[in-house]
Formats: sequence, structure tokens, C-alpha cells
Amino acid sequence: MKLNVQLRWLFILASFPLGIAYAQMGRFAGGVPGMAQMQSVAMQRHQIRTLLYREALEELRKNPQAADVPECSPGSVDKDALCLRRPESAPQSLALPESPPKTSATGSELPVQPAALGKIPQAAASTQAVAAIQPTPAAPIASSPPVVPAKIAAPQPRRLAVLVGNNGYTMPIPTLETPIADVEKIAEVLRTRFGFETRVLHNATKAQIVQALNLVADEIKPEDNVLIFYAGHGYLMDDTKMGFWIPVDASVKTAANWISNTDISKLLQAIRARQLILVSDSCFSGSLTREQKMSVDGMLKSDEILRRRSVLALSSGGEEPVSDEGKEGHSIFAWNLITTLDKAQGTTLGYTVYTNVYGQVKKDASQEPQYGAVVSAGHMSGGEYLFQAK
Repeated sequence: MKLNVQLRWLFILASFPLGIAYAQMGRFAGGVPGMAQMQSVAMQRHQIRTLLYREALEELRKNPQAADVPECSPGSVDKDALCLRRPESAPQSLALPESPPKTSATGSELPVQPAALGKIPQAAASTQAVAAIQPTPAAPIASSPPVVPAKIAAPQPRRLAVLVGNNGYTMPIPTLETPIADVEKIAEVLRTRFGFETRVLHNATKAQIVQALNLVADEIKPEDNVLIFYAGHGYLMDDTKMGFWIPVDASVKTAANWISNTDISKLLQAIRARQLILVSDSCFSGSLTREQKMSVDGMLKSDEILRRRSVLALSSGGEEPVSDEGKEGHSIFAWNLITTLDKAQGTTLGYTVYTNVYGQVKKDASQEPQYGAVVSAGHMSGGEYLFQAK
């Protein structure tokens, strides 16, 4: 269907960066726009996007599962298939010791014997059995020094970050300016300051995003630490409140290549790491944080937190459009996240990172970052994400 001239102009307007819209408003309003004017411009842009996506949205109203990805068949190993990994049983919290460690008469802690590690090695068990049937010698017999059981090294937790930056959309979906620069810089900070292995995707399609997260689900163990970052277009349906990521191969005519919050939650659920956070810098990303808001009330100690399954989401805004403008080539949200993480020392609560970013973003934009637990992906009471600097 051919677009009329008015709608063509709306599409052109929708592609303007928010900062340009603010500047234009300043000319007509006689000065720098205030917060109310900024919010008005942002909501007008949302209305324009609603017109832009009207055919895909109509499809979703008729079939709310139009964007959903099927689960992978049991035993499937095809890494190129567009399906969601089936979540294994969610990692449980680590059991606390049922009784205190045994101590000697002097009060010092006794060394852990092999039996305390689950079972006695076969060789040791055989020696004990032989000793039990041998007569006690009449005189002391010189013996070699006792063998001290070797300590079993605890598995080293892995830190893995997957970052998606989408700039290159096909018109009429507007291109973006900062996501690729954002993910590159955040990846650098995560590597150098926090010791993360990083995987960065530029201009990723729906299949590439799903496959990248499926791969994480295949590799990661419960003791590992995973961070996922998405920067690109997003959309929230006004009536159903269902949120979506808009990959670069998305269409305005069908939602088939959109990624729903439902599938995002399933992708998180399949990743068995006890430490897992999703950071989303996109319009209407706050819909990911609604399940359970976080606070510092009754916060546990770090070692207790690490025993629990923690699935957190940090978003660049609530249920409103967010700005693609910022500082030094980064979005407002990404810039403040970068500076916050770059200054972090030791172990920092995710909630602390959020409150700092929130305060800084609120000074510069009409968006409000959000932080919450994704209970549907297995978050456990008392859990929290810990940023642990090297």
C-alpha cells in the first residue's frame, strides 16, 4: 500500500534524533525546552512510531504469539536453528553447612578429610579396610610422614558478557547513532576493570541474538557470572503492555522478527548462572523490570548473595521513550553507566550502580532508569547482582 504524503513526513520526523527535535522546539518556543516540553516531544515520537509499526501491531493483537520463538526439541544440538534452549532445572541456592567445622582441643579447625568432600577415594578406603583386620604390632614401627590430602581447587567462576549494539536499521525504521559505540566502550570497561570475556554483536538480527544467548546457555555453569547488554530499538504495546526488542532485520509489516519480553525471559531462564544481569538501553525497556522492584532493605552479605540464583534487569528508562543523544558519542544512559562502572572499586551492588546511574540520567533527560528482579527467569529471594572489580 502506498503511503500518503503526510505519513511519509511522519516517518521522516520519526528518524530525527531527539536532540534535533529539542533544538527545533527551542526555536519555536523561544528558548531551551523544559522537562514538560521534552516529555511532550518524546511521546509524540512514540505516537509516530505507533503509526510506523501499525501493521505489525495489528498482527500481534490478532495473534499475541506472532513474535514468539519455539522451544528447541529435546536433545537438539543445531546451533543455527531458530529456537529457544529448554531451561534445565534452575540452579538452587548452595546449601549452608548443617553443623560448624570440627575443631581440635586447642580450638583450631581440623583439616577437611576426603570423606567430607562427598566420598572416600577408593585407595584410601582400601587402606582403612586392611588396617582394620591387621593385629596391633608389639612394638612401634617407624612410619613415613602422614600423607596430607591435597586440597581440591574450587572451580574458577567464569565471567562472560554478550553485548548487542544495533545502529543499522532499514527505513522506514530509523537508524540510531550510538549503540555500537556504546557496546564497544562498555565491553572495554568490563574486560579491563572486571575481568569479563566479552562477545560483541554489531547490527544483529533476531536469529543472531537468539543463537548468541543459546550458546551462553550451553556453556555456562551455575558458578559463572553473565552480563547481557542490548542497545537498539524497542517498543511497548500500549494496550497489552508487552515489550519487544526490534532487531535490525525487523519489519514494520510483521512482528515475526521482533523479540518479545516473554522470549527474553525464557532466554534468561535457560542460562543457569547464579549471577545474571540484563542491561537494556532501548525505548520502553522498563517493562522488563516490573516483576519485582529491588531495594537495599534487608540486603544479605556478598557470600550469602552468591549462594542464590540472581536474575536482575537494569533498563535505561521506564515505560517511556529514551534518548539516543548523550555525551562523547554515547547515549545518556550508556555514558553514565560507563562512568559509574569505571569508578567502581571492590564489590558493588547492582542496586548501587542503578541508583548512581538513575541520579545522573535524571539530570539530563526525561527518562527514568529502572532496576528489578526477573522472577519468571528464576530469581530467588535475597538475590542481587554483584559487580566485582579486579
